Amino acid sequence: MPQADNLCMSESNRISRIKIRNDENGSIEGLPLQLMIMGIIASLGTAVIVGWISSIQTPIYIGKVEISPQEILVHDSDENGIFDADLNEMTIRITDTSGNPIGDAQVLIEGSALSNEHHRLFGTTDADGILAFKSVSVKVIGDHVSTLKMSVSGQGIASEYWTEVMVLPE
Repeated sequence: MPQADNLCMSESNRISRIKIRNDENGSIEGLPLQLMIMGIIASLGTAVIVGWISSIQTPIYIGKVEISPQEILVHDSDENGIFDADLNEMTIRITDTSGNPIGDAQVLIEGSALSNEHHRLFGTTDADGILAFKSVSVKVIGDHVSTLKMSVSGQGIASEYWTEVMVLPE
């Protein structure tokens, strides 16, 4: 009986070695396919990440804001203590630090001296970085210096820009 057991064991060892050998052959043959699939997935993932990174905009820094007129002179023509001026046009030109115009910048001018009902003007610059407000009325009660506050902001602009326009009684 011990010989029969040894025979069965050696037969089972031989069979299990054949199975292992077959499994080893199968995994070796399948390995290049798995590596190729992993390589394709890694390449696609890298392409997606590089595409996403390259679509991120660098921030725009405002270099110069030109306002015309830089000062608004108001007059008390009928001497009633109300100083006013009607401007045909108020123009703003915005450029970045390289001197290139900044289009689609949002400009807000506000102050109690603006005589429209909301005391503010709002607009967006064109592709040349220019915004023009037509027929601007300014009114100040009393002969004191006043200011109009202007802010510039927008998508892609690194930080909001603030400046003032002086309103001077004459």
